[in-house]
Amino acid sequence: IWLLLEAEFLAITLVLVYVGAVMVLFLFVVMMLDINLDKLREGFWKALPVALPIGGLMAVEMVMIVGMRNFGADKVLAPPARPADYSNTAELGRVLYTDYLLPFELASVVLLVAIVAAIALTLRSRKESKSMDPAKQVLVKKEDRLRIVKMDAMVEKTAEKIEKTTEGDK
Repeated sequence: IWLLLEAEFLAITLVLVYVGAVMVLFLFVVMMLDINLDKLREGFWKALPVALPIGGLMAVEMVMIVGMRNFGADKVLAPPARPADYSNTAELGRVLYTDYLLPFELASVVLLVAIVAAIALTLRSRKESKSMDPAKQVLVKKEDRLRIVKMDAMVEKTAEKIEKTTEGDK
């Protein structure tokens, strides 16, 4: 629709945002959450009597929409011609930061809350996760990190063991 209205920037931006960023965000949130799928599958059949009529209604609506001729396109007027130096990106920025400043800021706050919530969900403490104490790491001396142990060479004893095992195989 945006391409038909000659708003190419909006079309490309919406594709990048919705298909790219939102799907990646959902993917990582689903991967990070520890969801027990067995419990979810148990309740699946309980919701079936409600889900079937809703799914049927949605299917009927889709058939009705697709069956319409031209989707009412004959009633839509073509947009007025724009001057040659017209930039839909500049116009979008002007309208966004003047007429729609409050909704734009509210949307940014909602996105910020969503990001913080996603981080909070992934950083919850788990029993099997191991953590580090940076204060202890800073206090470690180089002498405490590596200990060199001198050992006698075991070459002869290893060679004798190999000979014994090869003799035992014969």
